[in-house]
Amino acid sequence: MAVPRMFIVAGPPGGGKSSFFGLSGFADHVFNADDRAAELHGGSYEQIPTSVRAVVNREFEEFIHANIRGGTSFALETTLRSTITFEQARLAKENGFRVTMFYVALDSVERHIERVIRRAARGGHSASETTLRRIHASSLGNLPTALIPDRSGIDTVQVYDNSRSETPPRLVLEVRLGRAVRIADGFPAWLQEALGWTERDLERRKRELMQA
Repeated sequence: MAVPRMFIVAGPPGGGKSSFFGLSGFADHVFNADDRAAELHGGSYEQIPTSVRAVVNREFEEFIHANIRGGTSFALETTLRSTITFEQARLAKENGFRVTMFYVALDSVERHIERVIRRAARGGHSASETTLRRIHASSLGNLPTALIPDRSGIDTVQVYDNSRSETPPRLVLEVRLGRAVRIADGFPAWLQEALGWTERDLERRKRELMQA
């Protein structure tokens, strides 16, 4: 019997999660909170009321727990602004799931904001600059925890840099069961800062990887 999978597509708004990591490519059972909120808001991503968000949050929780109970593979999208994703991943792990996260971000919060503004101009979902900055900081602040399986419940984390709009996202870090198995050359400064790695830390990890 195949091991059920939980796929998490994560990262701050405007990073390219939906564009490059469509949830339907991972599993038949998927949940995108922004899309569901817009659906309940007459198809519009703009000025979605908190009452609608509350309904979506309840549906999201029910979706996750139903799939875990049923042992069914599923995929979800999140900004990783809070640690609730880790609680969900640990629950899935305890119930026999293999958990994988794909984290996508850009080289600066300003670039994230610019892309969200462009998306909003095309009718996509948006938020205030203050909110975007807060989510960006929280998301990157939670990323280091994602790499620690005992705390996050996540088996494999792949981190992508999507700063270059003319090329696909670049896989810059892959961690399996808490151990780095890929560290790209030209390691992005934003990720090094988020992880709290010094230059010495980065070089040491690269040497360990080469010797493995």
